[in-house]
Amino acid sequence: MQAYVLDAEQVQENAINYHAASLGFYRIGYFVDRFKLPQLPELQASEDTPVFGGTAVIKHFFPDYISIPHYPPSLQDFLHRKIEVRPSGEICDGEFFKPLEADHKLFTPMVKSDSVASVLALQAVPRDRPVYVAQPLKILAEYRCYVLRNEILALNFYKGDWSVFPDPAVVRAMVEQFEGCPVAYGIDVGVLDDGKTILIEVNDFCCLGNYGIRPTPYAAAIAARWEQLWKSFRG
Repeated sequence: MQAYVLDAEQVQENAINYHAASLGFYRIGYFVDRFKLPQLPELQASEDTPVFGGTAVIKHFFPDYISIPHYPPSLQDFLHRKIEVRPSGEICDGEFFKPLEADHKLFTPMVKSDSVASVLALQAVPRDRPVYVAQPLKILAEYRCYVLRNEILALNFYKGDWSVFPDPAVVRAMVEQFEGCPVAYGIDVGVLDDGKTILIEVNDFCCLGNYGIRPTPYAAAIAARWEQLWKSFRG
């Protein structure tokens, strides 16, 4: 078996994802080839030969791919907040905004303010471009739940107070109630100051960052999602 993984510089922001995937693929029996983005057209990818390297890789092999819903209809009860779709020009100061699924990596989600990051993000988006908008919540801690074939592989802390843990029963309920889910995905969950465990967003495993999950299950889930995407778009 063979897998291709992006050859990122050690100091590159997403390097940990690619190094973890490489190690995981190696441990489950893959021969791992590292590549640079200009080499994408040369790769001999197939259903059984996964390629991992972020959104650019997925869009290269599956041009019609759109990220899975960040707020699936079946999980609306776990949001505990109203999320609207509005033109970027109608975002108010203090409101949280993020790209729609089709613009997944257009800018980093954030709260509108007079900060340089906020100003630059909005300058990159046409004023009539729809975005998600919500009132910010006081989230004490954030965790990423990694899921493969409806089983939770790991739940890793990534922001806030590490001592504040989400309710495992609520996290399991999210997985159980996610209708039409892909074979592998991640659920970001948060704990509010009143103790509620909420859904922050859902993300596809094909481009999912590693926030502490062990390399072996990480790579196994990447391979499973790649196979599913290949069958959907090129099968």
